Amino acid sequence: MFIWALAAASGDETVFAGGLFGIALGLVPGALAVAAFVSQNPRAISSTLLATLIWFVVAFPIGIGNVPAGLVAGFGAGGLVAFRLPPGRGRRSRVIAVVIAVAYAIALQRFLPEVGLFAAAPLPFLAIALADLYDERFAVA
Repeated sequence: MFIWALAAASGDETVFAGGLFGIALGLVPGALAVAAFVSQNPRAISSTLLATLIWFVVAFPIGIGNVPAGLVAGFGAGGLVAFRLPPGRGRRSRVIAVVIAVAYAIALQRFLPEVGLFAAAPLPFLAIALADLYDERFAVA
């Protein structure tokens, strides 16, 4: 939705895409709630509220300079809280994966703007899932 609002606002004519942007902002807690409930987080409601707060704190400052990177950072930081942690595992690999995803989004936006705009959407949650797979595969027993 954010991408759609930005695409509508970046045309030749002057278009106010505030309505689309407002709808997209309203969907942020929903996306983080789905992440919390689908991952069977035992504290899904409180995790969703905290993840939404973290999303706003992280996404807006970064998004001022680079919108796709801000969205990746915001959803990545929110996903760190929303997704259930596997037992006995920390968030270190998840944080590293989100930082790599943000750097990748910045590089894509710099060199391939059209690709970077649309590739940013699946990056944060995919990075968290890959970090969990990495932890599971290479866990020290």
